[in-house]
Amino acid sequence: MTQKNIEIENALQTIDLLKQYAVAKTERNELLKQMDVIDGFANRLLTQKYITSNELIQKIEQAITLDKYRPKNMPITLFAINKGLNYINGDFSTFDSELSQMFKNKKNPNKIREQFKGGIANIQTLAKQFSADWIVRLNKHKKLADTARNTTPDKAVSTYNKLFKALTADFCKEYGCNINSKVITDWATSDIKPTTGWDYTNGYVIRLYRIKFSKTMSESEIKKQVAIFRKNPSKFPNARKKYAVRINITNIRKRHPESTDFFYKMISAFAHEMHHALDHEKPRAGALGPQIEFIDTKIYTPYEKNKKAYFASATETSSYEIEHELIKQLKSMNF
Repeated sequence: MTQKNIEIENALQTIDLLKQYAVAKTERNELLKQMDVIDGFANRLLTQKYITSNELIQKIEQAITLDKYRPKNMPITLFAINKGLNYINGDFSTFDSELSQMFKNKKNPNKIREQFKGGIANIQTLAKQFSADWIVRLNKHKKLADTARNTTPDKAVSTYNKLFKALTADFCKEYGCNINSKVITDWATSDIKPTTGWDYTNGYVIRLYRIKFSKTMSESEIKKQVAIFRKNPSKFPNARKKYAVRINITNIRKRHPESTDFFYKMISAFAHEMHHALDHEKPRAGALGPQIEFIDTKIYTPYEKNKKAYFASATETSSYEIEHELIKQLKSMNF
C-alpha cells in the first residue's frame, strides 16, 4: 500500500469543480455544495466574490507545485491566495500576527485558544492523512500487527512493544525525529510518568535530554558535568533532545476489554502520543506549525486542572482528531 496525499487529491477535485463552476449556467449552487464538502474555503472565496473561479484555479495549481514549502497547518486554498505565493522559493512557517499580539499582551488564554482554531482549520483533512499514513505503516508490519491483535494478555506487553518499536522507527525515519516508545503496565513503576491521573491516563509523552562524555574524561569530572546538566538540561552544551512515549496497557484494557476494540484503542492511543511528540519536536511536520506549538505549550493546561482548557489545547485538538480518525479508518477496513 503506497502513501497518498489526501490534501492534493482534494485540491485537484476542487480544481475540477471550479472548472465546472466557471462554465456552469444553472448548476452553480449544486457545485458550491459539492465544493463545500471538499473545500469550504474555496466556496466562501467565490460566494464572497473575493476571487473569480479562473483566478482561483490558477492559484491552486501554482500552490500545488509549491506544496513542499507549505506548512501543514495551512490549507492549500489559503496557501494559494497567500500574498507571498509568487515569492516563495524556500521553507517558511505560518504566522498569525493577531495571535502573536494576543500572546505578547497576555490576553486571556481561553481567547488565545479560540484563535488557534483558524490556524488548524484543516485538522480534519490532516487527521485523514496522518491516519492513512499509520495504516501504511501497520501494513508494512502486518505480521507484527496481527500478532499483537491476537495476543494473549500475558504476552501483550511484549508483542505490542515489538510492534510499537517498528512503527516508531518508521515514523522517526520519515520525520527525522528522536522518539523512544514503550508499553507499561502501571504508572507507579514506569520510568516516565504523569504527575496525576494515574487511574485514567492512557498515554504520556515527555521531552528528555541526554549527554555523552568522552571516554578519556575522569569519573569526578563526569559527576561534575552531570550535576551542571541536571540544573538546566536544555541549556547544556551538546545536549541531545529526545521524546519518550509511554502507553499504559492496563488502563486501556480496563475500559476496552473486547479484543478488537482493545487493539484499535492501543494503536490509536499510541498514534495520539506520537503526534504530541511530533508537534513538539518537528512542529512544521505536525498539524500545528511552530508559532501555535510554542504558544500552546506556554498556556497548556492539564486535564485535572481544567478539562475545558485541556481539550481546547491545539496539540490535544490535533491528537484527538487523529486518534478518532485512525479508529474510524481501522474499523472501516476491519483491520
